[in-house]
Amino acid sequence: MLDWLKKRTSKGIWYLLAALIVACIAGPEIIISMELMALVELLGASTFALMYISGFRLFISNVLNELKKFESRSTFFIPSLDTLKQMPVLAIHAIPERTVYLCFFVLLIWVSYAFFNLIFGA
Repeated sequence: MLDWLKKRTSKGIWYLLAALIVACIAGPEIIISMELMALVELLGASTFALMYISGFRLFISNVLNELKKFESRSTFFIPSLDTLKQMPVLAIHAIPERTVYLCFFVLLIWVSYAFFNLIFGA
């Protein structure tokens, strides 16, 4: 049993000695390499998140442009934040008129369908 322990510790001592020699020869480059690895990890994660956020913003901007086209004949417009701070009542005009009417009628049809299904049992 002691022979096994002696072999394990002798291998461990050689590995430790090799690591110390490399650390002494490399010097401060080891610290710099660790800092660069941390920087690469941070930049990789932030770039990954930025890619998805920018894609989501691009998708939302396309949807918003289509909504503005659909609402072109109503009083729908999106006021800026500075304008909203000066005149908060202006927020009522940010409600898309045609879209609200469309959603209301779809909801009305859906509720009436569910009601008739409940009454007459389809």
